[in-house]
Amino acid sequence: MKTLIFGLLLALSFQTLNAQKSPIKFGEIPLEDLKMTRYDKDSSAAAVMLTDYGEAYITASSIESSLQFERHVRIKILKKEGMEWANGSIALFHVGAGGEKVTNLKAATYNLENGKVVESRMSKDNSFKEKFNKNINLQKFTLPNVKVGSVIEYSYTVSSEYLSNFPDWKFQYDIPVRLSEYWALFPEFFIFEKYMQGYVPVTSYEVKSKPSADFQVQAHHYVSKDVPAFKAEPFMTSEDNYVSKINFALAYINYPSGASKEIMGSWAKLNTELLESESFGKIIKGSGFLKKKAEEITTGITDPMQKVSAIHSYVKNTLEWDDEKDYLASNLKKVFDEDKKGTSGDINLALASMLEKINIPVDMVLLSTRDHGFVRKEYPMSSQFNYVICRAKVGDKTILLDATDKHLPMQLLPERCLNGEGLVISATNHGWINIETKSKSRTAVSGEFVVLDNGALTGKMNYTSEGYDAHRYRKAFLAKGEQEYVKDFLADKSWTVEKSEFQHVKEIDQNLVQVHAVTVQEQSTVAGEMIYINPFVDMRVKENVFKLEKREYPVDYGSPVEKLYMCKISVPEGYVVDELPKSFVIKLPNNSARYVYNMAQAGNFITLTSNLQINNSLFSQDEYPLLREFYTQLVAKQAEQIVLKKK
Repeated sequence: MKTLIFGLLLALSFQTLNAQKSPIKFGEIPLEDLKMTRYDKDSSAAAVMLTDYGEAYITASSIESSLQFERHVRIKILKKEGMEWANGSIALFHVGAGGEKVTNLKAATYNLENGKVVESRMSKDNSFKEKFNKNINLQKFTLPNVKVGSVIEYSYTVSSEYLSNFPDWKFQYDIPVRLSEYWALFPEFFIFEKYMQGYVPVTSYEVKSKPSADFQVQAHHYVSKDVPAFKAEPFMTSEDNYVSKINFALAYINYPSGASKEIMGSWAKLNTELLESESFGKIIKGSGFLKKKAEEITTGITDPMQKVSAIHSYVKNTLEWDDEKDYLASNLKKVFDEDKKGTSGDINLALASMLEKINIPVDMVLLSTRDHGFVRKEYPMSSQFNYVICRAKVGDKTILLDATDKHLPMQLLPERCLNGEGLVISATNHGWINIETKSKSRTAVSGEFVVLDNGALTGKMNYTSEGYDAHRYRKAFLAKGEQEYVKDFLADKSWTVEKSEFQHVKEIDQNLVQVHAVTVQEQSTVAGEMIYINPFVDMRVKENVFKLEKREYPVDYGSPVEKLYMCKISVPEGYVVDELPKSFVIKLPNNSARYVYNMAQAGNFITLTSNLQINNSLFSQDEYPLLREFYTQLVAKQAEQIVLKKK
């Protein structure tokens, strides 16, 4: 970016833009804030952000230019849970040895003790730098002497040479914000795209034009007051998709001569750049050392799909994913020969390179993982992506591949990838595709039980899991071992387990099976001559996860879900069935969700089949009320009991 701006700097006589003024002064804490014990607009708040002030502006001269970002934060701690806000973190972008720098970091804690304000300043020892990923370091710091009732405060400046990384601004957090104010100032020849997101509008917004020597400065001023806390809800992707926030993207620069320099570009431009990149397209076409290994692995295999499977298996079992998400690769020879592990970019670009070496057509697909946020297609910025997978063409089939997870079969992408659309990077097939799965998160449970004299149920529980359910169980089992796995599995259950058996734990292409011999007391109650039994020894939905009457965000399951529960109960001698719950069916429009409850008696046996199917992985806000009512009825039905009576 420095090179890009240089010609413009020679043409104009720049002056430093005047910074704005924070609405609060460091160290001057109003007594009423120190005395506050609850926030009147949200009594449940563990903390409240009293003031969040920021300003970002570009300083420039004929020698250099830089981006300055200043922030001043003040927070009141109201409950023990709110003390986590005493740990601060500043993200700093870097490329190689150069990068953004923090200056003027100061922080203090204020407590009211015996009617006096006691200030505790943070020492340098409480601040340290930590690597987050290849291009982001975190400057972390911890404020001292924080307790319930404290007011904490910190401020800092970030200096950056990356002018295209103009800071976005969040108005909303998971604690309420009393005042959020942001100034974004840039010269008129810097053209930024700006877009708001979230469901809480700003209180005020204005643009002021300020003269500065040979040009005008556009000062964008945002104020938001009394912002409610963002409440995370079940089945959400990253909360960063939905919080109230203003985003900036440098689109292009207008030179005084009338020429224009494109910065943001287009998706087509990004496609070309990546195909020609040493860390992307040339990695796939190059990396000649992989050719011999790819041919060796596929020797004697004639079926192309089996070749793909062999290469996929080799890569995922040779290279360990280091948990870093990236779409570029480093030196693959070093990754294979020395490190034996790498980022998602290293691993999946290596997979693509090996497939290319045996003449399997392969393209790469950029995507944003579920915890990273949605991709907004109208803003062609590479920073929206943090991950890459392969798209291979095998005969008339196109398959999506990821080799970062040893416990997933080839046909399944990691769940983190299921986040809308991905961008195909290709010389011939460039464009957008849906990243979705046909596999379910499915578990089928069957149990046979005898009712003992004290009302307890004893018998066997058989679990068969497939798709993403099998992956979750399998990964936990292999990480913890059988003993710890069983302990965790039973953590929320009051069962007595006599024996457990497991099948196909390491055979990832097969369903995972686990069998537990159990005695369960809490499912039944003996009252005089009556026994009341809830037949859901497991898989019962005890409460509606959707609490809110209105939801502002989509419900995103990631993949279709099926939970099948089958139970057979032997009626004890001397008892008869006095009451059975009735069978029941409920479904949503277009069969997007369906629940079937079937209870029957045949001779001395009671059988229950319960089948919950979530067939759509995504439900819009408009569909939410019906989905919520669906769960309300499901919960009520699964609470019903079998009633046995002595003869």
